[in-house]
Amino acid sequence: MIKVVIAGAGAHCKVVLDVLQEHSEYEVIGLLDIDTTQQIFGIPVIGNDERLQEIYNQGVRCGFVAIGNNHIRQKVQQKMERIGFEILTLVSSHAVVSRYASLGAGTILMPGSVVNAQAHIGRGCILNTNCSVDHDCQISDFCHIAPGCAISGNTKIGMGTFLGTGVKVIDDITIGENTMVGAGATVVDDLPENCLALGTPAQIREKDL
Repeated sequence: MIKVVIAGAGAHCKVVLDVLQEHSEYEVIGLLDIDTTQQIFGIPVIGNDERLQEIYNQGVRCGFVAIGNNHIRQKVQQKMERIGFEILTLVSSHAVVSRYASLGAGTILMPGSVVNAQAHIGRGCILNTNCSVDHDCQISDFCHIAPGCAISGNTKIGMGTFLGTGVKVIDDITIGENTMVGAGATVVDDLPENCLALGTPAQIREKDL
């Protein structure tokens, strides 16, 4: 079996482990987190990310970052990559991915998620439960698409952006980097980087997050 170390032991780790354990070829050797007293589904926390180099030296070559915060996930995944870990891409058996789509390392697709033809999903993204990404979309690295989001075709979403639960995005929209779109919003116009947008239609409420 292929040994895997998981960085992160919060709530998001539970769903990551659930998807990972669908794949019988992987064995999770432990979790890394600040709180070293806990375990999830019987898998213990064996230290924090300061142990990554030691674990790699012991022969573990695969890893995954189970951290919901986009910026922290990016930081930890990049650290793992610098050490030399192969970062897995995880797809639930209940997700649907076009043969013509592409998924970056460290991305996870939760149950019910759909990625259609010629969509490109970057590194370290979370496509959460029952979200859909339509044809020709470009989702940049370390984005989080929350449960129930619907992203129409030809949409471009910048790095580090978060779309809250149930967000709807019409086709041909561009959303800038590090932007947050609140739950239930409907995006009908382009949004710049580093802003918070809320409502239907989505309106910018705050800039320079």
